[in-house]
Amino acid sequence: MDSTPAVSGVLAQVRVTWTEDAPATTAGRITAAVVHSSSAMLVLEAMDTEPTLPPIGTVLEVDGDKHRVSGRLAEHGRTGRFLVSIGDRPVRRALRLKVSLPGVVRAAGLEGARIVEIVDLTTGGARIRGVELPVGSQVTLDFTPPYRDAPVSVRAVVAHGTHRGQQPWIGVLFRLVALRGGR
Repeated sequence: MDSTPAVSGVLAQVRVTWTEDAPATTAGRITAAVVHSSSAMLVLEAMDTEPTLPPIGTVLEVDGDKHRVSGRLAEHGRTGRFLVSIGDRPVRRALRLKVSLPGVVRAAGLEGARIVEIVDLTTGGARIRGVELPVGSQVTLDFTPPYRDAPVSVRAVVAHGTHRGQQPWIGVLFRLVALRGGR
């Protein structure tokens, strides 16, 4: 059970700071409004119309009038909005692209190859619609990434998914990517 107090759900103004905790990160500070909050996350909107935010995964300090919480930048949004993860909530470290790409999945738990649709894609994984496999299953995914002519073959492991859902899907973490046809 998370005992981190959430900042009031009513709009409040906070100061957000970060330090140089990684080579690509420079220290910074912005003022933001709290748009939504819970014990696990904050949705903030920068007061500056074009804020300079650190990379996803950067540790942030959020200071309000009554509370101070530490978290990690989980997502850059539109119009200055951003998501701060508090506590142990996982943070995606790569930009997620909404896509609709055809693919083929092969796994020991499937009878033959399965044609699927890739609906989310990052450099580290994907969400795949049209197949259901247990967490931990090893899969091979063949598809052509956006802006490439040649297909890739990816070895991956199932990290999560549906369990007997009407629209089955799995989330996979990429382990090994093999390019075909050169660059």
